[in-house]
Amino acid sequence: MKVKLIFCLVLLTVLMVACDLKRDNPLDPQSHLDVVVPGTVSGLQLIPMGTGTEARAVYISWNNNNIFDTNGYYVYRGLSFYSSYAIIDTVYHAMNADNQSYTHSSENDPTVQTGDYWYRISAFKDYPSGRLEGRPCTPVHVRVK
Repeated sequence: MKVKLIFCLVLLTVLMVACDLKRDNPLDPQSHLDVVVPGTVSGLQLIPMGTGTEARAVYISWNNNNIFDTNGYYVYRGLSFYSSYAIIDTVYHAMNADNQSYTHSSENDPTVQTGDYWYRISAFKDYPSGRLEGRPCTPVHVRVK
C-alpha cells in the first residue's frame, strides 16, 4: 500500500512538472504572432504531354498564394491517392502573377514514364529560424501515356 502511494505521488509530480514546461518553438504561430502559416494551395491542374517516343511530361499549374505568407512551393508526386509522396522539386513564388506553373518532364527526370500519378503542392514561408510549410492541397490524378 505504501509503495502504491509513493508511486502515485511520484507520477503526479512528474505529470505536473511536465505540464508546466515552457516550449519555445520559433515557428509556432500560437506563441509568435509574427509567424504566418502559408495557405493551402488551390486550383491545381495537371495536363499530360507527349506520347509514343516523345519525351513525356506533366504540365502543372496552380493559383499563386499571397506573397506575404508564401516564398515558394514544394511539388510532390505519389503513385496513388493514399500513397506516400516525394518532393520532386521546389518552385519559388512568381511575383505579379496570378498562377504558378512547373513542368515535370522525362527529359530531366527519368521517373516520368507511362502510368498513373498523383500530384499535390504545398506552400512554404522562410523565416530566420527555418522554413515553415503549410498543408499540402488535395492530390490530383494524371495519366501519362
